[in-house]
Amino acid sequence: MNMKVIFLAYRQWSLNVFPAIVKHPKVSECVLCKTHEELLALDLSKYDLLITCGWSQELGEEVTGKIEAIGVHCAELDRYSYGTPIQLQIIDGITRSKHRIFSFTYDKSSARAHTHNRLYSHEVDLDYSGNMEDILEQLTVTSKVLFIRYLDDYPEIEWKQWPAEDIVRPARRPADSILSKEDVARMDTEQLYNFFRCLEDPYPNGAIEDDKGTLYIQKVMYKKK
Repeated sequence: MNMKVIFLAYRQWSLNVFPAIVKHPKVSECVLCKTHEELLALDLSKYDLLITCGWSQELGEEVTGKIEAIGVHCAELDRYSYGTPIQLQIIDGITRSKHRIFSFTYDKSSARAHTHNRLYSHEVDLDYSGNMEDILEQLTVTSKVLFIRYLDDYPEIEWKQWPAEDIVRPARRPADSILSKEDVARMDTEQLYNFFRCLEDPYPNGAIEDDKGTLYIQKVMYKKK
């Protein structure tokens, strides 16, 4: 089988997945796009599959109406389908989760349609311990595993329903990354560790702010008693 694939990514951890797609024996051609504009410049009807990796923007009907599209989502619970899933899970104290392939083909009449996470196929375990560089390295490896398994099985893909929840964790805003001294006083050391480690580079760093200025925390280390 000769597949023509588009790979859409822009973060470095996700770009590191690209060579594994290029080398897959079913893939005869693989085009890398780093922006939505580059994607729209292609004749999508000439390709078999769009693979997105670490992509947080909406694709829109102008894309999903022309090509089968998949992505990866790094959360098991549906409450984290609304944005910033890594940060929210770590802040909530989650250390074990799932990395899943999801389909951008969804029922537009569903109230959950905008999450795009109604159907998933392949999944692997995900560990949220360690610093952000450790977590992003793991996302690279697990994304390779997931996409390789998907391509191995394609086109015989078994889709499963993503379990829905009534709980919603809205995406974090930039202002949520700044703590006051009063906020710090209310948090224990493990909560502070989780807060600052999920905002290490390449994300905008967490900070503590008072009337004198703003202290940015680029990297943290924690030892449990």
